[in-house]
Parts: sequence; structure tokens; C-alpha cells
Amino acid sequence: MDEKKIIRLLADWEHALLDFKETFYNPSESKSKTDFVKDVLSMANSTMTKPGYIVCGVKVLIDGRKEVVGIHQNTLVDDNNWVGILNQFASHPIEFRLHKIQLTELNKTIAVIEIFEEQVRPIFCIKADGEKLQKGLIYFRNGSNNDFANDLVTVEKMILGSVRKKQTQDSISDPTYNRYSKFPPAPYYNFVGRRDEINKVKEELLLHHKNYLLALNGDGGIGKTSIAYKIAEELLTDVDNGKTDFDDVIWISAKDQRIYFDQRLQLSREFNTLEDLYEKILLVFYDGHFISKQTLAQKESLVSQALQDTKFLFVLDNLEVFSQAEIEGIKTFISRAPSNHKFLLTSRHDLRVQDVVTIPRLDPENTKNYIEDVIRAFDLLNSNVPQELNDRQVQFDDLTSGNPLYIKFFISQMKNGRSLDDILSRRNQESEKALMAYCFDTTLANLKENEKKIMYSLAVDNSSEKQQISFNELRYLTLLQYQELHELLDNLTSLSMVERTYTNGRLLYSINNLLGAYLIDEKRIPAAEILKTKFRQQKMVHYSKTIDEPYITNFGLEEVTQPNELMSYNILMELLESKDNLLDNDPLLSEARILHKGNYLVPFLKYHNKLRHSDRFQLYTDIHMDFSVAEQGVSTINELIMLRSWKYFLYLNLEKYDEIIGDIEQNQLPQVEHTSLLLVILATAKSLKAREEYYKQQYKNHDELRFQANEIYEGHMESFDKKAYYRFIKRGVVSEYNKHNRHYSDGKREMEISNYVGTPRLLRHFEIC
Repeated sequence: MDEKKIIRLLADWEHALLDFKETFYNPSESKSKTDFVKDVLSMANSTMTKPGYIVCGVKVLIDGRKEVVGIHQNTLVDDNNWVGILNQFASHPIEFRLHKIQLTELNKTIAVIEIFEEQVRPIFCIKADGEKLQKGLIYFRNGSNNDFANDLVTVEKMILGSVRKKQTQDSISDPTYNRYSKFPPAPYYNFVGRRDEINKVKEELLLHHKNYLLALNGDGGIGKTSIAYKIAEELLTDVDNGKTDFDDVIWISAKDQRIYFDQRLQLSREFNTLEDLYEKILLVFYDGHFISKQTLAQKESLVSQALQDTKFLFVLDNLEVFSQAEIEGIKTFISRAPSNHKFLLTSRHDLRVQDVVTIPRLDPENTKNYIEDVIRAFDLLNSNVPQELNDRQVQFDDLTSGNPLYIKFFISQMKNGRSLDDILSRRNQESEKALMAYCFDTTLANLKENEKKIMYSLAVDNSSEKQQISFNELRYLTLLQYQELHELLDNLTSLSMVERTYTNGRLLYSINNLLGAYLIDEKRIPAAEILKTKFRQQKMVHYSKTIDEPYITNFGLEEVTQPNELMSYNILMELLESKDNLLDNDPLLSEARILHKGNYLVPFLKYHNKLRHSDRFQLYTDIHMDFSVAEQGVSTINELIMLRSWKYFLYLNLEKYDEIIGDIEQNQLPQVEHTSLLLVILATAKSLKAREEYYKQQYKNHDELRFQANEIYEGHMESFDKKAYYRFIKRGVVSEYNKHNRHYSDGKREMEISNYVGTPRLLRHFEIC
């Protein structure tokens, strides 16, 4: 460093990167040594754009002028000596150089500490020394004074400033997630909302006399860490004020990545094994040097002793990075800890613990408050950003879905010059990959193949206007078995990858808009899967049309309105009109059943061609079982009445008259649209049974059945005749009615077949009896 540089520094005022000291530091004096450490730590955390200088031997006068008083020529200015001192207090090595310079014009000697730009920030203090140096704090230059960082923006600027200068850095240390801080700086700008969730945790964990373990679960960036921090912070305030019997809070995080403004950085993980947790506990009681000398067994023993007569709230943050086996190990430690301790866990994934609080999205009011908070923190109040966001609030809310991280990320991009129009209209720009990777990559990498298939189907569906689909529609897209799909959806929901909502009494599934776009635009989905899913989607759209009136009447579909049910019936309506015969394993039958378990036409069409060629008893058993399964899935009473009617059409062919009679008479019939059809089927079964009894010479039974059949016919044939059923139904019922009359009321005028619709092509050879 030359004398000209010193002259320029002397001409400048003190500021964040320039400090003047009247004397040089003395390593043998405790206060002087502490001042040196604090001054250098503060300057090193502030040299993000250019070097900083501490000039010793210069007195600053009241009017701001400088007087070069110099230092003694024999003052020892030794890098190695001061490096050793700094290493005792700094979390990372600090890049600096000491200069001893003779100013020839002034005949004075001064010392200059030059602190370079290239630092691994933030550098935090790892050792306390009196009141001036506190363990875990991050010191920086606030104007011309030393200060410590207690706001998130300052910390994030330090970290980004360091990374931009050192692009090869693999991972960084974040003060919110470092082993040296017993309790970290707040991970938010200002805390917004979430009072209900905080109170619930306090009631179900902190204040509960039995519960000792609770997990916060939710999407990445939704606010789990912030809520845990606020709970811990409020508890610490109560500890300080003597309002609680808790002794302290122990915080440890397994976070391995973080979004800074709109950049994703890898973190040096604080919590990798149980040994890290032991060390964090022991730092409350022992010096770090002592702890480092202990074996694992000794640390376990010391922890066991330390926990006996204390009461801590443990916050174990970001546990989604652990394997299931590692989670079980953590749970074992928790279960063996004395019951007076409380454990609050956070994870994106379901940790399979009994008490869980799922963190929802911010509600509209708190979303607005959070946006205003971010705008203030980013110093954007006087920019056009507030007005842009206000004008496009609905679209921005749809994009960010009440997720604080999404909100902060996209406002960061606006601060960096990206327009809101571009953000809302163009997904997966290169600049968005940081957010997508942070939120989704780790979980996506660990999904099973069939879980991926579900995600692919939802992503492709999410790109359409529909966005939410039912369980049965999802079955149709994935072709997965009922139980397997249920289990996989439960797991994906627990991983915060799939959203499950109830709308108008229907359970619907969807995925986050950003996740859907990420899977498609980043080509995370194989091209063949996209084509396959889109083809099945097109079929879903094709089959989502309104059902024609003749089908509604003949199949009792007046009240069937759910999309998956309409699709299921439309598949078979098209099949009825397009085929002459049908194999019982036709894939369309499977597709229809997947969409709607209650579609009774599936078993009807499966068995109607087998009536003349199969073991009748086995066929009856199979029909009974399949229709019983379908009956569990019907959604309306008219659909149920018609299910039984079409089942009885098969029973009539199998001559199972007793089964029809017993089944109908044992079930109370409501008076609905198609009750008359069911009753004339009962009359038909009684008439046919009467004929059987006649041939067996059971005349008394015959007469009774004829009488009963006649009573039903007289009461319901007129109503039946008014309905426009298929011709084969009208022909079968009317034909047996006329035969009955010839036996029971000789001379009564025969009834004509009328008011019918044409029989579908596939059923043109079917007769009900």
C-alpha cells in the first residue's frame, strides 16, 4: 500500500468501509484485543463491493478534520499474531492484511488494516468475551459505527455479497442455521399473521401436560420455520421475565439450501447426525473446546445428565432432508428424553407423529400485509412495484398461492428489473429455476414410479383450464388400482406435493401451479407420458358431454351430475351404439368402472351375452357379486332403482324369479321416477313364477301369485306405459302382461306396445324374458 493511497483515505470521511483509530491495538490488553476482533469482524461483513480500511494513528477531531498522531515506530504489527486471535472468535478465516507505513511528509508511522472484499460471509462470532463480544452474533458496519445484524435483509445481503465475489463456493454458512448460535436471528422481515397456528402449538404442546412432541407440516416456503421461531422467541421472552418454568430453547436446523432474494444457495448443514444435536445441547453447558475432546459415548452421557434437571423446548427444523431410518433414530432420542422437555419439529414431509399442525397458505388479508412488508424491506415503496401489484393482485395471488416464499421471490425479481407482466405470463424462465429446485427437486428425486405417474397426470391436467380432478378421473388417467392410488395420494399429500380439497361435497386433487409448469417446461415428464396422458385427457373431454335424454330415462341418470360419472356412462352409451357384440374383458368396461364404481351397466354388459352359454348358478353368483359392488358406488336413488331393474333383467333370463320377488319385497321402495318399472318387473316375476307353479300342479300357489301380479299390474302399468323406455323393455313387460291377462282375466283387451325408443345396437338381440 503506497503513501498516495493513505493520503486519499485521510481526505475521506469515516463510513462503513473506513474507520480511524488514534492508537493501534494491544494484544496484551483484553479490551484492546476485544476491540480489534469486533472492528475487524464488523468490517469483514461489510466489504461486499470493495475493500475496507482501519487506519490506526489518526485522531478525528470534533469538526471532522484528521490529525495524524502516528504510532510508535517499534509497535509490532504482525499478521500471524492477529490471525491467531481472530481465529478464536471468527466462524471463518478473515482475509486481511496489516500494513505499517511511514508517512515521509508528516514524519509519522501509521498502521492500516486492509480487509479484502473476498470473504465467506456472514462471519459470526463463535466465542463470547465480556459484554462487547457475544457468541452467535453477526457484527457489521452500520454507517461509521459497529452494529450487529438482527434483520433478515442485512444478513441476506452479506451472504449474496460473498457468493457473488466467490462463484466457486460449494456451500455457505447461514446464521439462521449455524452451530454457534444457540438461538438464531429471525428468519423473516416482520412476522405476519399465523396467530391461530401459534396458539394451537402452545395449547397442544407447550401448555399440554402430556404431549411432548408436535410437528409443523407444510409446503416449502409456507412459513414453518418462521412460526417455530416466533413460538420459541415468545417463550424466551417468558423465560427472561420469569413467566414460565422452561429454562431455555435449543434450536438446530438440518436445512441444506435456502433462497436469498431470488437466488438459491446450498448451505453447510448444521444438523447431520444425532451427534450434532448432542453438541448443540452441550454448548449450553460447556465450552466448545471441551465438547470437541469428548467421544460420542461421552457426549451421550453428558447430554443424559444435562437433561435430567432442566426443561427445554427443542426446535428441530427442516427434518425432510433425513431418511426414514434417520427420522426413527431422532424419534428414539426424543422418546428417551425426560418427559418435561418439549420437541417441536418442522418438515415438508409427514413425519408420522401423532400431533401435527399443517400450516396453510396465508389468507388474503395476511397475504396483502406480507406483500407490503416485503416491499418495505426491499425499499420499494417509492417504486412502481406497489402499484403494479395492486393492479394485478388477483393474478399475482393465483400465482403465489399465499406462499410467503413465492411472494418474496417474485417481488425480488421485480426489484431486479423483471416486469410483473413477464412474471405472470411466462413460466419457468431461467431465473425461476432457483425457486422450483428449492421447493421441489429433493422430493421429486425420491418419488416412486407410480407416484411420478400421478404427478405427471396432475401436471398435464393442471396445464388445462380444469386444474382439479376427482379420484376416479385420476384413476382413469393413471390406470392404477383403487387401493394403490389411495395410498399413493395419501403419501404425496403428506409430502406437500399434492393438494386435496373438498368442493361442493367432492374430493378433488391438484398440484401447485408452479410445480405443474416446472414438471412440463423443464421436461421432467417423459414425452411418451405426456402424449399418453393428453390422449386420455382428450377422451375425458370427449366423454364429458351431456347425456342424451333417452339414456337418462332408461338408465335413471336424471340426477347424475358429477363429471366422472357422466364420463363413465358416456363411454358405455357410445359403446352401446357402435358395437354389435362385446367381449366381457373389453377395456372400455374397465375404463367406465374406474371412473364410476356405481356404473351398473358395466356388469350388465359383461354378462348379458353369457346368459345362454354359462353355468347358470355360477353366472347368477357372479352377477349378484358384481352388482353388489356397483350398488355401493351409486350416488342417486333413481340410479339405484335402475341398477336393480337392469340386474333383474338378467335374473329374468336366468329364471331367478324367487330372488327378484324376495329382493324387491324385502326393500322398501320410495316413490320416485322409475318405481313403476321396478314394480312391473316384480309383477312380471310373479306371473312367470305362477306359470312354473301351474306346471308343478301347485295351483294354490299359482292362484295367489296371479292375484298378486294382477294387483301390481293394475296399479302401475299405466304409469309404466307413459315412460319412453327401450322397445325391448316395453315388449318384454307388455308381452308377459298380456299372457297374464289371458290366464287371469280372459277376454281383457290386449295392451299394445307404445311410447318407446329404439333399442341400442348392442342390445337389439336382448330380451328380458
